[in-house]
Amino acid sequence: MSGLTPLITAEEGFPAVERLAAGAQDELLMSFRIFDPETRLRAPELRERGFDTWADLLADVAARGVRLRILLADFDPYFTRNLHHVAWRSARTLRETVKGDVQVMCAPHGHAAGWFWRLVMRGKLRDTIQDLKQRDPQDLTPVEQAALRGVTYLRPVTIHQKFAVADRSTCVIGGLDINERRFDTQDHERPADETWHDVSMRVDGTFGTHLAAHFAATWNSALDCGTAPEGLTLDREEEPGPKPATQHRLLRTASQPCTGPSRLSPRPVIREIESATLAAIEAARDSIYIETQFLRHRPVIDALAAAAARPDLDLVMILPPFAERVLFDGDHGWDARHAHALQVRALSQLTQAFGDRFAAIAPAQPRAADPGDPAINGAGPIYVHSKVMVVDDHTAIVGSANLNGRSLRWDTEASVRFDDTAAIRGLRETLARLWLSDHAKGGAITRAATWTKAAKENAALTPEERTGFALPYPLEKVRRFSRLLPILPDDMF
Repeated sequence: MSGLTPLITAEEGFPAVERLAAGAQDELLMSFRIFDPETRLRAPELRERGFDTWADLLADVAARGVRLRILLADFDPYFTRNLHHVAWRSARTLRETVKGDVQVMCAPHGHAAGWFWRLVMRGKLRDTIQDLKQRDPQDLTPVEQAALRGVTYLRPVTIHQKFAVADRSTCVIGGLDINERRFDTQDHERPADETWHDVSMRVDGTFGTHLAAHFAATWNSALDCGTAPEGLTLDREEEPGPKPATQHRLLRTASQPCTGPSRLSPRPVIREIESATLAAIEAARDSIYIETQFLRHRPVIDALAAAAARPDLDLVMILPPFAERVLFDGDHGWDARHAHALQVRALSQLTQAFGDRFAAIAPAQPRAADPGDPAINGAGPIYVHSKVMVVDDHTAIVGSANLNGRSLRWDTEASVRFDDTAAIRGLRETLARLWLSDHAKGGAITRAATWTKAAKENAALTPEERTGFALPYPLEKVRRFSRLLPILPDDMF
C-alpha cells in the first residue's frame, strides 16, 4: 500500500504509535491536542518488557539517547479550564519522569482576542480570577499565576493536530489523541459514553521529513509567542530547507495572530486542507465518502451541493448525531445549539441537492441503551471523531481537520493526502465493512442506496437484531435541539 497503513480506532492506533516510539533510534517528535503520559500501553510486547504506561515507554526511549520533543496543545484558562489543567499536568508529569535530551512544550496558539472581547467577557474573567485567588498557588499553572499578576489573554484558537514522527521516516497521523477516554475497539462494546471511533494512518518514507518540518514550524511559532514558563529554557527547532520529494502530500492549516480591538479570529496563512478538500470535491465523478465530527464550513457545503449536479455522483457521510459535550455532558448552551443549527442547515442543503444519492449515517451500538442514556433508535451512539475523505479512486485525506471553519481556517491542523488507488480502495472497504458488516457483502459500497437501505433496515429492528452499526442520521431530532444565534463568527464553530 505504498507505505500507507490505515489504523481504525485506538485498538489499532494506540499500539501503532507505541511501536513507533519504541522503535525510534535518533529522534521522536510528538504533537497532540491531548496526551496523557499515564495512559496504559496496549502493545503486548511492550507490556511484556515491563512498560505499563506511556511515561514508562518514553523514559526508556529517552534513556537510550533518543532526542525527544513533545508539543502539547494548551487551552484558554478561562473557558476551558479543565483542558488547560490537563495539558499542564501532562507536561509536568513528562518533565518529572522522562530524563535525557527531552523538551516538552505546553503551547497555546499565539492568537489572542482583542480588548473588546475581554470587555464583553469581563464577568467570566473576574469570576475566574476570584476563584484562582482562593486556590493554593502551588496548584496553579504558570498561565494562571500570570493571570493573577494581571496578564490576561483570551485564546480562541488551538493547536489541534495529532501526530508522531520517528527518525523523520515513520509517522502516525490522524485524529486520535492519547488518553484512556480515546481508547475503543472496533466492536464498540464499551459503554456508549466511552465509545470513540477514530482513524489514523501510518505513513512510511520521506513524508516524515515534511511532517518533521511542520513540527519545527509549529514549535518555533509557539516559542515566538513566549510560551515557555519562567525558569524553563526551550530550544528552537531547526527548520530544514528543501525537502525530498514525497509520494504522499502533507496538508496543513495554520493561522497567525491578528491584532485589533474587536478582533476574534486569527489571520489564516495556510489553508492547504481546505484547498485540497475543495479540489477533491470538484474532481469527484462517482462517489464521495466522508467521516467527520463536524460539518459546518460553508465553502465545503456549497461545493458538495454544486457537485450534486453530476448525475452519477453519490455522497455518503458518517457523523455523530450530536457533539460529545451535548451527547454525554448534557450541554444545552446557546453556542452548542447554534453549532448544531449550522450542521442542520448543511445536511438539509445536501439532502435537497443529492436526494436519494445522499446517505447520512449516525452509527450506534447493536444493543439497547440504558434508561436515561443518549440513544439513536434505542441504541447507544458510537461517537465519531474521525476525519476522513475518500473521493472516487483518486483522492483520500486523513488527518486532524473537521469540515468546519475552525479546522480549515483557524486551528493548527495536519493531514495526509494520498492518491494510491490500492490504498484508497482498501481504506474505503475497511470502513464499509466496519459500519455495514454483512450489508457490505455484494452491495455497492460507493452507492448511497446501499447505506440508506442498511440504515433503514437496522432502524426497523431491535438493537440486538441489527447487522453492523449504521442507522439514519436523526436530522429532525437535531433540528429540534438547534437554534441559530449568529453572535460569534461561524468559523469559530
